[in-house]
Amino acid sequence: MDPLTAVGAGRMASGKRFAFYISVQLTSVLVPGLVAVTCLTALVLHAEHPQHFGSAVSRATASVRGPAVILMDVSWLASAYVLGYVGRETTFRLLGIAERLSTRHRATLNALHQELEVAYGQEAVQRCLHTHPLLGHLLRAARRDSPRSEALRQPGGALRIGHAYEAFTYAKSWLRQHNPALAPDSIEAEINILVSTLLPMGLGAWVLVSLASLSATAGVGVVLATTVVAGVIFAQVLRLRRNECWEALRNLVEDHEMRLAAARLPGSALTGAGSDDDSHGEGAA
Repeated sequence: MDPLTAVGAGRMASGKRFAFYISVQLTSVLVPGLVAVTCLTALVLHAEHPQHFGSAVSRATASVRGPAVILMDVSWLASAYVLGYVGRETTFRLLGIAERLSTRHRATLNALHQELEVAYGQEAVQRCLHTHPLLGHLLRAARRDSPRSEALRQPGGALRIGHAYEAFTYAKSWLRQHNPALAPDSIEAEINILVSTLLPMGLGAWVLVSLASLSATAGVGVVLATTVVAGVIFAQVLRLRRNECWEALRNLVEDHEMRLAAARLPGSALTGAGSDDDSHGEGAA
């Protein structure tokens, strides 16, 4: 790839990545934060005016006029963003604790190298690792990682520094730069969105129990239903985080094999250049 093409591709990838970041912030921070702030406001007004909640909302709305509307909107959005971000980060921290306590999660992450060989064959994986020697080193070292070494530093959210995490980051970064169609960005977005739903869902259940005229049985039912749904979401996020790591590594192997196959197509400059072993380095060019 010539320098000008590389620069243009890099700028395009950066633009797409920024758009992806903005969309994730809107869907997993701002929107859940708006729901949470609205629920908290309703709870505060209900606590101050338990018998006249409707009229209290009407008076509060009518009292905001003119330039105060702009100030209120800005404050509302800022509060929503902060609350949404804190809620998402808190849930990620709880997720990280659950993963550190799960010996099964650590075992499956450390076995990614073997799973790749089972799925794609040892030869295909070795061809890919010959082109990406750093990835091979990280995957081999992941088997020797201890839970303590993985918990020494945290890059953010529920992520833990360790060789498995570094291998995942390497694969994801390569795909984002050189083959965005195979990058696991959709799973990353889904994880963030699912994690961010827990806070507004809990506050929404609280509002429903507090404001609605529910019987004791119905209130308990709402709490139990919310707990079950939160548990299902939490379990799904745990599964998706492991799948995100797996898909990044799997897609990197597929990307490498696709490049080798493209080099063998009729009319390719690399056709007939040598055997598979000779084209290890060419597949990632």
